[in-house]
Amino acid sequence: MFKKMIATGEERMSKIASQLLGNEKFMGALQKAVSAGLEVKATAERAAQTALGAMNIPTSGDVRKLEGKIEELEKVFEALSAKIADLQKKEPAPPPPAAQPPAH
Repeated sequence: MFKKMIATGEERMSKIASQLLGNEKFMGALQKAVSAGLEVKATAERAAQTALGAMNIPTSGDVRKLEGKIEELEKVFEALSAKIADLQKKEPAPPPPAAQPPAH
């Protein structure tokens, strides 16, 4: 009996869902609700960024920008290190110190 009730409930829910998805007014209202939700989210994010900026706290966007700059600096540092290593390899070894005559 339970299985029959569950099957009947699933069948009715499926019909209701089909009817709702086919209803233009319902779909329009659903689209408006989703749109409004996305707008609220964007407004809240902007407000949070403004508040964090006012408190001089970096936002996740600020952190991402800094990470990018750090990566760029690391690349520049690696390139400079490689150039220095190349120059050190090409530099001739200093001549050995000249022998001094013994003191009499």
